[in-house]
Amino acid sequence: MSGDEEERPPSSDVDARARKWPGIAAVALFVVLAAVFVGAPFGDPAPGFEGDAGIMASIGYSMFNIDAPNAVPSEGFLVTFILIAVVLDAALDGAVMLASREDEGELTTALRSEGERVPATDGGRPAEPTPTDDEEVDD
Repeated sequence: MSGDEEERPPSSDVDARARKWPGIAAVALFVVLAAVFVGAPFGDPAPGFEGDAGIMASIGYSMFNIDAPNAVPSEGFLVTFILIAVVLDAALDGAVMLASREDEGELTTALRSEGERVPATDGGRPAEPTPTDDEEVDD
């Protein structure tokens, strides 16, 4: 070989062959999983509900502990429903309280401010106030 010819690095052939193995492994894994899922027995179907039982209505009746003639028998969830409602209400109140702050004795919310301050737009640094109609703008 002459010195002016470009030589390929010897590892490029190894790298090209080594890159094929993950694809071959993925295809092999797919074939194995497909064979397992297609050949798996599912057993007997699950027993269903009575013909005139309304599942959605039964969920609503059980949520509020109401006995209904066509409902599927289940436990009541009234206490759980009320506890979840109270916790979500407390979380909402806490979020509103955390979103508002008090600056110099006046309440400032995240959406609106009554003072001269301009909302922060650049990583927490207040933006420069925009000139009003009374002020002249230097061009």
